[in-house]
Amino acid sequence: MKNRKSGKRWLLTIAMFFAAVLLLPHLLFPSIKPMPPGTEIEGTLIPTSPEDIRLLVDDTAWDPDARQRVIRQEIFDELLAMIGRADRFICLDMFLWNPWKGSVHEEHRKLSAELAQALIQQKKMVPDLDIIVLTDPINRIYGDTKPAFFDDLSRARIPVLFTDLTLLSESNRVFAPYWSLAEKVLKLPLIERWNTAPRLKNPFQKGGPDISLQQFGRLLRFKANHRKVAVTGSSRHGLEMLIGSLNPADGSSAHSNMALHIRGPAALEALDSEMEILRWSLRSEDKKRPGETDPLEFSARSIRKKAEALGTGVTDKPEWPKVQLLTEGAIGRTIVNLMETAGRGDEVRIAMFYLSERDVVAAIKQAAKRGASLRLILDANRDAFGMKKIGIPNRPVASELMGLSGNHDIQVRWANTHGEQFHTKSLSLRRGHSDNGVLVMGSANWTRRNIGNLNLEANLLVDNASQTLETFNRYFDTLWENADGLTHTLPYHHWEEKGLEGILKKWVYHLQERWGAGTF
Repeated sequence: MKNRKSGKRWLLTIAMFFAAVLLLPHLLFPSIKPMPPGTEIEGTLIPTSPEDIRLLVDDTAWDPDARQRVIRQEIFDELLAMIGRADRFICLDMFLWNPWKGSVHEEHRKLSAELAQALIQQKKMVPDLDIIVLTDPINRIYGDTKPAFFDDLSRARIPVLFTDLTLLSESNRVFAPYWSLAEKVLKLPLIERWNTAPRLKNPFQKGGPDISLQQFGRLLRFKANHRKVAVTGSSRHGLEMLIGSLNPADGSSAHSNMALHIRGPAALEALDSEMEILRWSLRSEDKKRPGETDPLEFSARSIRKKAEALGTGVTDKPEWPKVQLLTEGAIGRTIVNLMETAGRGDEVRIAMFYLSERDVVAAIKQAAKRGASLRLILDANRDAFGMKKIGIPNRPVASELMGLSGNHDIQVRWANTHGEQFHTKSLSLRRGHSDNGVLVMGSANWTRRNIGNLNLEANLLVDNASQTLETFNRYFDTLWENADGLTHTLPYHHWEEKGLEGILKKWVYHLQERWGAGTF
């Protein structure tokens, strides 16, 4: 009897030990944090002249006769033109900005160096030009492994500030709490040197410098400032804003992308958001001595004053389109709300790199059941910088949408990629057969990570811009029908998931979406 009680105590002790091991990191390092200033913005609907709204497209298609890719690009060249026109200020916030190409053996346009050189050249031409550059720590692989052109920018008095991701909630709920605890332990003497020594292969650049365990652990948190925002000021051209899905990274140079270029005061809210991110990222750098102000703070104040001088006086014409800034969770709420208003006679076109967020998927299904016509062009999720993927999350989600019971007008086609990605994140909703409707696009994939207040994201909504909406719909229909003789898209059955493999991928997708233990 005594031995039995002793055995029970041992079992209880072991159970309590494992419970502490499993739960303590989550208690010490909670995954959810309040959103920092400048985020989760559902901005004002700003009246904007139709002439000041432009849709920009980077399109990569397949020529079946020549058996090669055909690339048409507009976004990056417009970004360079904005920089060339700027004589008052430039504010950039770019996620991927590096020359890394993974294991891809092909020529790429050197976007990263081109962008850096354009900034340096413009600073030389206009010495009092205020330039602020924000980017994500992934571009230094969460350590000091950064491209050389960042030092060139600093020498040209264009500092690059890496976003402080510690203020954001954790994306990877499975891994992050345990790594947070491990980092505390790994800071102990002797162990810290081992933790920060380069010993692991570079995951982004074949033959690149090795990285440390510390860098690799931070990578697996999957936290990001995923924005792609440019705001410039010119005495001749006024305020300009470009928000889209393009990353100025060499390995991304062949991707299909979309962006909106906006002129006028609508750019002010985007600029204010970026200034807030700059301020709290600056505080984390802890580089200032007591009583001193970082030069970047002076630049931020100067930029805001210059922007106000260029962007005051909104013209309120009822017939003009409205432009609205959406960031982080506000993007997800807006998409769900739009889907909930879609019904019989409405046309929905979706072009998406990653589609996985469960509320959005449910809203799409409900819109189809109410009689809306929905067409989706999705990336097949098979290519990532030379590495092959298994189709998660888009293929399981497409299977779910195409498997709706009843007679619903919902169709899926796949982007016909050949090494590059269909990196677009766009939606159009046309009301009935009118010219009226809404266009939404930007940096945010429709995933928990992108629209669930985890990543930093920036999108634009344009309402009642009939010309821009028609341009988008015409481009989408060309891709859908392969109307120009190129192969842009493939039928659903080409990448359809069936049988046991499809079931397994479905469950893997659900677990990854819920817990953030994946790259989407």
